[in-house]
Amino acid sequence: MSKDFIDFFVQLLTVAFGVFAAGLVLFGLLWPKVENYLLRINAINQNREFTKEAQQLRFAAYERLLLFAHRIEPQALMVRNHQEQLSVDQFVRLLLAEVENEYQHNLTQQLYVSDSAWLFISDLKNNTLALIRNAKAALPQDAKVDQYVGVVLKHVQEFEQNPYTSVQLILKKELGV
Repeated sequence: MSKDFIDFFVQLLTVAFGVFAAGLVLFGLLWPKVENYLLRINAINQNREFTKEAQQLRFAAYERLLLFAHRIEPQALMVRNHQEQLSVDQFVRLLLAEVENEYQHNLTQQLYVSDSAWLFISDLKNNTLALIRNAKAALPQDAKVDQYVGVVLKHVQEFEQNPYTSVQLILKKELGV
């Protein structure tokens, strides 16, 4: 019985070794395919994360540019910076600097928005600077800040369409909001 028992274990070990060896060969053949599959799944997940982050950056850029369009709107700009003790020249320089600072602060947002959206923002900034400069020409030398504010606001009211609101609507439309 002991010889039968030993033969049984030898055969069992032989079969087990054969199954183990076949498993290793099968693993060796299948592992590259499994590994490739896992790498593709990982790449897809990373791409999803990148896409999600890119969408968040894009959304944030449009949000910042909407805020920029609001902040350089003459009424908001002048209310924020109004100081009666300033001369008109000083007030104009303050407004021009404020618009330029806002623009510089948002300059990198052009990476995340369409070229046309950035062009609208650039044109809005340049037209605002021109409005601020040109409104001063309609005033006498000794004009007060409040007179200057009145001229600017009157000029803005004469626009057929408010360019600040228009740019904000364009940005919202591009973003799909």
